[in-house]
Formats: sequence, C-alpha cells, structure tokens
Amino acid sequence: AKEYLFTGDLMSATEAERIGLINHVVPLDELDDKVYSLARRLAAGASKSIRWTKQVTNIPLRQLAHSMMDLSISVETQSNLTADHQEAVSAFTNKRKPDFSGG
Repeated sequence: AKEYLFTGDLMSATEAERIGLINHVVPLDELDDKVYSLARRLAAGASKSIRWTKQVTNIPLRQLAHSMMDLSISVETQSNLTADHQEAVSAFTNKRKPDFSGG
C-alpha cells in the first residue's frame, strides 16, 4: 500500500482486493445481491457478539487514527508551503505534468 501512497498511482478494485484493502469485488449488476446477502447473514447472526467484536476490533483502529492525526495535520500544513506543492497546483490547474524539484 505504501507504494501507492508514495507514487500516487491509481489502484484497480481487483488489485485492492488482492492486497487486502477491500474484501470483495463484484460486477455492478451483482452488487445489490452481494450486499443484501451479507446484510442478511449478519442480521441472522448473534447480534451482541457481532456488536462487541466490532467494538473490540475498532479500538486499535481508533487509537491509530488519533495518534496519526496531529502529525498528519502538521506535515500537510508544511507540505502546502513547499515549492513542490505550488508546482502540483500549477500543473493541475494548467493540465500538465508536474516537474517537481524536491523543494
């Protein structure tokens, strides 16, 4: 996943499924059936166990998100002040490929 973050390359749904970012890829005409099938399966399950499992598995995700937030905001603010950021905005506005200098 870091490769995609570093390069900005787009990722197909198939690739996202292959590396575990998403659970399922289905054709659009099968999407509703897939969603309703999973929803029915969950609804038929032990609701308290599912709820508690969700709560427990979300704890480290929340902790990670909170610990990353302050640093993320700080580095995003710093990034916005760089020459490379200005070049990215200019290239996007002018519909051209950016020429980054590392500054």
